[in-house]
Amino acid sequence: MVPVPEVLSPRRTRTRPWDAGPEATLRDLAALRFVGEQYAARLDVLAVVLGRLSPAAVRDAGRLGDRTVRQRVERWEAAGWAERRRMLGHTWVLATRAGLRLAGLELDPWTPALDRLAHHHAAAVVRLHREPMPGQGGWLSERELWRRRGRASWHMVDGALPAPVPAGWQGISEAWELVEVELTHKARPRVVAALKTRPPRTAAITYYVPAALHAALSTQLASVVRELGGRPEVTVELLPQVPGVTYLPAGGGAP
Repeated sequence: MVPVPEVLSPRRTRTRPWDAGPEATLRDLAALRFVGEQYAARLDVLAVVLGRLSPAAVRDAGRLGDRTVRQRVERWEAAGWAERRRMLGHTWVLATRAGLRLAGLELDPWTPALDRLAHHHAAAVVRLHREPMPGQGGWLSERELWRRRGRASWHMVDGALPAPVPAGWQGISEAWELVEVELTHKARPRVVAALKTRPPRTAAITYYVPAALHAALSTQLASVVRELGGRPEVTVELLPQVPGVTYLPAGGGAP
């Protein structure tokens, strides 16, 4: 694990007021940022995030124990940085406005939408799969992409990662792999529109889907890409398995 210093401020000798409340650690900041960027985080996801950020080795497959995670979240709640909600049979953590600002995010607190929870949770699991150390893999969340899009009309995706600039791209210094999580089958016109209005500098798109959808979406996307002249490069993968984390059932909300 990458060592994570225990306190935010480098001024370790400065005396803090007795009533100043808890002091944020760098692990707190990184975990709160993950929660805020992904809308919300279920406790099993947060256990993995905090385990990966831990400066010491953790015993349970890279995740913190449930009791330790609860204690961490209770500390955040006491400080006013986060709140817990019981939704769809699970406990979820949401960052408050104070927690978002503490983590450096200029976002509004998210109002939970039950029909989006399965999708947001799956996107968070995919991020755990693609970004082993939270915040250090270059992942752009959907919420950050919304901010960057501004008044543009390109299709919104679930995340993006830096990608090699394809040969032949002149005068372009960066490229992106878009990440899409699909839990339900979409009509062909929607898929065509999404690929036609992809964000600028898209080098590739990777779709993550449940096994039941893999064959149908792979066929559909291959047909659409041919129609669009062979670009962009599109790959369809199964939803990844992250130890200690499960997906919501099909009835737990659809994108």
